[in-house]
Amino acid sequence: MNGPAPIGPPEVLAALGASFRLLEHPDVISPLEVCAALGVPLQRTIKTLAFVTTEDRLLLAALPGHARLRYGALARAAGIRRGDLSPAGAGRLARAGMRPGGVCPVSADRAAMVVFDETVSSLGRVHCGSGRPDRSIEIEAVDLMAAVAAAGTPAATAPIADRPGDEPA
Repeated sequence: MNGPAPIGPPEVLAALGASFRLLEHPDVISPLEVCAALGVPLQRTIKTLAFVTTEDRLLLAALPGHARLRYGALARAAGIRRGDLSPAGAGRLARAGMRPGGVCPVSADRAAMVVFDETVSSLGRVHCGSGRPDRSIEIEAVDLMAAVAAAGTPAATAPIADRPGDEPA
């Protein structure tokens, strides 16, 4: 064994004194499954997509659950080339205290970077991953963003999402 397992997002939030609720539900992967399990609208969720850079740095993209990621915009916000992004596998997520289907913007991985879509701060109370696919975190979006900063994780806010109804200008 290589030492203790990394701590998960709920433990990081608790250590920071953040106000949140941890909700248990059956294992789910997609935002729609989370909504069905919790009885919440998709617009009240934040999905976090996990990538790794060529340097094995974890890059987390946090956007409204009903939105689609703009990969080029994410890469620009992170200061890297689009071709330098790869999906994060289960092993890389495990090193950050998370599993597929439960990715959260809050992580104990201080080398990680988080890019929030510019609309996240206005979403109010939201549900997001907890690090595990059988639990979700309910938290104010601004508190979630503040927790990322308080954990010492580099973060940025940028227009990285296309929402339904968005039309290119």
